[in-house]
Amino acid sequence: MAREAPKPPERVRAARFPGVHLAPRTLYWDPMKGIVLFEDEGFANFLPLLLWRTVFELRPGRDIILDRTAQQLALPVVGVWTRDWIAPVARHRCGAAVNRALAPDALLINGRWLCEGPVSFPAAPAVGMAGTEVAYIVCDQKLSEQLAPGDLLSAERRKLALTGVPRTVAPGEMLRYPWDIVRRLPRTLEADWKPRDAVVEEPLDPRVTVENPERVHIGLHTRVHPTAVLDASAGPVYLSENVRVGPYSVIEGPVYIGPGSQINPHAWLHGPNAIGPVCKLGGEIVGCVIHGYTNKQHHGFLGHCYVGSWVNFGAGTSNSDLKNTYGSVRVSLHGTVVDTGLLFCGGVIGDHVKTAINATLPTGVVLGMAAVINTSRVVPKFVPSFGWVTDAAVNRGDPARLLDVAVKVMSRRHVDITDEEVELMLDLGTRAFALEQRR
Repeated sequence: MAREAPKPPERVRAARFPGVHLAPRTLYWDPMKGIVLFEDEGFANFLPLLLWRTVFELRPGRDIILDRTAQQLALPVVGVWTRDWIAPVARHRCGAAVNRALAPDALLINGRWLCEGPVSFPAAPAVGMAGTEVAYIVCDQKLSEQLAPGDLLSAERRKLALTGVPRTVAPGEMLRYPWDIVRRLPRTLEADWKPRDAVVEEPLDPRVTVENPERVHIGLHTRVHPTAVLDASAGPVYLSENVRVGPYSVIEGPVYIGPGSQINPHAWLHGPNAIGPVCKLGGEIVGCVIHGYTNKQHHGFLGHCYVGSWVNFGAGTSNSDLKNTYGSVRVSLHGTVVDTGLLFCGGVIGDHVKTAINATLPTGVVLGMAAVINTSRVVPKFVPSFGWVTDAAVNRGDPARLLDVAVKVMSRRHVDITDEEVELMLDLGTRAFALEQRR
């Protein structure tokens, strides 16, 4: 039986964000007229975030990398090359062919490469280098036929496959760690803003306090309470469609708030923040990237963190993003302590994490995917995926039980978990530990 073609991007998005209006976009399926995004071995530095997604689904600003790259290069994404074990999920989410053979004259783009604006690519064959890392590969027919996804996931195999291919300097920056995204968030959100974005598609109550209104976007069906404050003095404020902003909340730019999200009364979001779709947020939030369907509804502080999807922060949960010594924050990453070089760094919180009330997260914390935090003490700086933290110990949670919880949580938002995601979560119950301890 023939395999069903990948779902077009707008169908995928509509299925994942029910009730949210999404502008249609043109579909491109001609492999001769687009780009293929690829992952390399650098994905490991983004664990646990990349246990549940590809690097192309990370959110460096207003858009995920897949959409941002297409917009910056003015070329459609027609394919992605990723890890075999996440390919079935990628096929569903990315709306493009996954791990297919390249067409002649293919253009390969590293998913960790952030370029700013159009790029003039050299004649094929050529390799664009951002420092010591491969940012893009312009293939001729011979190189297209020689390359395979596994070649780019291995430094040794990639070096061998690209031997003799001319090098050139690539503009832009390579993302190496999750906190790189948080660090450059003000710059990215500023670059994302265009003068045409200064549109109020849903009338505001005249009692709403708006500072620098020419840098404010209000999407369709968005409601802002009359007592709220929208302050774009330090950067643009972009409220997508179907957003709800509650009484006495203060939103300072630069900030992007995704479709269907809710800002609770008395919340204070101060820049920069990039919020995905259908989130519920309260308390104080500063300098964070938060993926879709995450809840931080209650009082508590969240600062300079990269947060996955389907996370629930219990009431009073707070984190530290600054050391008492004012020194550089260090983070535990797959068995190694990494110096971020940053004064402010809250940490990394994986998908499907749950914290109990009044959880206290230390500076530079890493909470693995589906970790459950239920301790009255300060949380350990590193909690492995599927870890179950109590006052007594950190134990391994049952993947089947945690999957059952995920299914219930997603169904509450009228989102059905896919068969591919079920298989991935169960597989990660054994795979995640080995990946996170990689040296």
